[in-house]
Amino acid sequence: MKVEVAVAEASDCKKDLTIEVAAEEVTAEFEKSYQSLSRFAKVPGFRPGHVPLTVVKQRFARDIKEGVLEQLLPHALQHAIVDNNLRVIGQPDISDVSLVEGQPLRFKASVEVLPDFELVEYRELKLTKQVMPVTEEAIDRVFENIRETSAQLVPVEDRPSQEGDTVSVNLVGKYVVPAGEEDLKADDVSIELGSEGVQAEFNEHLLGVRADETPEFRVAYPADFSSPGLAGKTIDFTASVVAVRRKELPQLDDEFAKGFDGSETIASLREKVREGLLTNSEVAADRHLRQVAIDEILGAYDFAVPETLVEQQASELLRELAYEMFRNGVPQQSIREMNWQERRGEAQVRAVRDVRAALVFERIGEAEKIDVSDAEVDVEIERIAALSGDPVEAVRARLTKDEAVSSIKNRLRHQKTLDAIIKSADVTIKEVTETHSEQSDGPELLPQPDQSPEQA
Repeated sequence: MKVEVAVAEASDCKKDLTIEVAAEEVTAEFEKSYQSLSRFAKVPGFRPGHVPLTVVKQRFARDIKEGVLEQLLPHALQHAIVDNNLRVIGQPDISDVSLVEGQPLRFKASVEVLPDFELVEYRELKLTKQVMPVTEEAIDRVFENIRETSAQLVPVEDRPSQEGDTVSVNLVGKYVVPAGEEDLKADDVSIELGSEGVQAEFNEHLLGVRADETPEFRVAYPADFSSPGLAGKTIDFTASVVAVRRKELPQLDDEFAKGFDGSETIASLREKVREGLLTNSEVAADRHLRQVAIDEILGAYDFAVPETLVEQQASELLRELAYEMFRNGVPQQSIREMNWQERRGEAQVRAVRDVRAALVFERIGEAEKIDVSDAEVDVEIERIAALSGDPVEAVRARLTKDEAVSSIKNRLRHQKTLDAIIKSADVTIKEVTETHSEQSDGPELLPQPDQSPEQA
């Protein structure tokens, strides 16, 4: 096909193509269409195969033109892309199409392309692996958490409630601002007085109470309150006290240890806790090392990334967030009421980095000739099935249907590429403390369930 192409750079990731197909190519395609229709066209008054060409041209002009365009335009566009070595993503934006028999076909196409960049040296990086040692104090804290989670709540009858007690109440909340909303009702709500996250008014008015008392108080929730259903609202609460209970912590003895992990003594349980902390410390250190390696590599790049890929990744991040919130018990109404436009802006910032990282690591993987075998994909599918509790074949069928197998392969290639980079790196091990650790913070806390008075 005879095609002339002019390429203009609209931006780093967008090209404007002006394409022209030679007139003889257009004429030849029209002739093919005429001949084809002449053989099969059904026109009243003429036998099939004997319809005059002039009648065919007149009667089927629009259909013929559309058919010629469907044949020539995609092929011409593909020629333009291949001949100019353009790595196009997404669908092209076609405009200014001009098709007249006997004249060249002319049209414009705006396409997004993958950015062109040079790889910066990624081998033999100097990295620091931060390892947090397991101390006796850390083990003690785990045991305190075990005691807390194993604590029993014992009724208090000889005194009023005090800080640290758990007060169970039946709540009725009448909306003051905005007025007219349906009353908020929740029965047998347990509130630990003085604990983190309890609104000051609940602490104030539930301290010093006994069962069967009914304190009343008003709570004005701030506009940035964690539960969207309560944020910015003022509610008058009536709290009917059902019970006051105190924590009774178990003794850390051999009898207590037998309830955990088959341990026989408190000493053996302590050793298992130590082993668990060592494993967690190593996992955290490896995760941090991998993130440091990614940061080190990406710091050398600042190229633009295609908007299409950024939007796709931002949408995926938001879907993951919504699913995580739902899985953590956040009501669907609260999820719907979130400021998703603001969240999208935040997601787009991260998406730019994610896309840039994917492009860089893809190029490094190509340079290192890293591939992922079908057997490795099978192992990953088996791991996903084990985590979900679903049969392997059912998971495989679902992933194939959703076209997610290629995503798994890309993720595994990314991991193997990062493994190769770290293997070639000069890694220094550094012990750090909890106070002075440079390790990144954990995941951002998700919003808590809507209209939960326990967060008051």
